[in-house]
Amino acid sequence: TTSATMQKYMRLLLALAAAVAAEPLYDFSSSALVELTDDNFETLVVGDATSLWVVEFYADWCGHCKQFAPGFAKAAGNLKGIVKFGAVNAEKASKTASLYGVN
Repeated sequence: TTSATMQKYMRLLLALAAAVAAEPLYDFSSSALVELTDDNFETLVVGDATSLWVVEFYADWCGHCKQFAPGFAKAAGNLKGIVKFGAVNAEKASKTASLYGVN
């Protein structure tokens, strides 16, 4: 029936959306980017008086963030040793995101 077909497609769409949303935006293990969290942001960024930091707040599901990520990661690699690049997952580091006005 049409209803059964629609339910099948809805389940498929929900499964696909969950898979896409769960995929991390950055792989910090193979990148010049520093993963910034509620536990390390203050020490690494705020407490670093000798380095210039470029920080991105992002969410894994955000379309604009996904478009921005490749260029941001490339800039981090190209400027390694000159400028430090860090990324804050605003959903996981909600305290830091809130402190800097990121919703």
